[in-house]
Amino acid sequence: MKLLKTGILALPLIVTATVGLAADYEIFAATATVETGVNHYAVERLDHKNRKLHHCTAVLDAETKQLTGQCTERPGFPENPTGKGPNVQGGISNIFGGLPVMGSWKIDKTTGKTEFCISGAAQCVEVTPQS
Repeated sequence: MKLLKTGILALPLIVTATVGLAADYEIFAATATVETGVNHYAVERLDHKNRKLHHCTAVLDAETKQLTGQCTERPGFPENPTGKGPNVQGGISNIFGGLPVMGSWKIDKTTGKTEFCISGAAQCVEVTPQS
């Protein structure tokens, strides 16, 4: 019984320490839209270190199956950034060639490396803004 009580008491300490860590970078508001022959994916990216906001996009071309992407800086920075965004966000597009195409945004909260990946073709494109 002592082991069980110790395990339960230790858990909140670990969770509290993990939640207390601040993220230098985060992503939020992932979206996906479809046009004829092209899937568009987008996400907002916050750079807390440099107080910059970026709009990042990825495009999957139906004909070439090529995945491209980029981030563009937007003016301003949120007055109350959350600092708690997840480091992976996903979304599913409508229809691409008759099949759903799953895509996910990923960000390293320490380095800021940002990429978008589609699962079907196992393709990824890095969209990290250049400083």
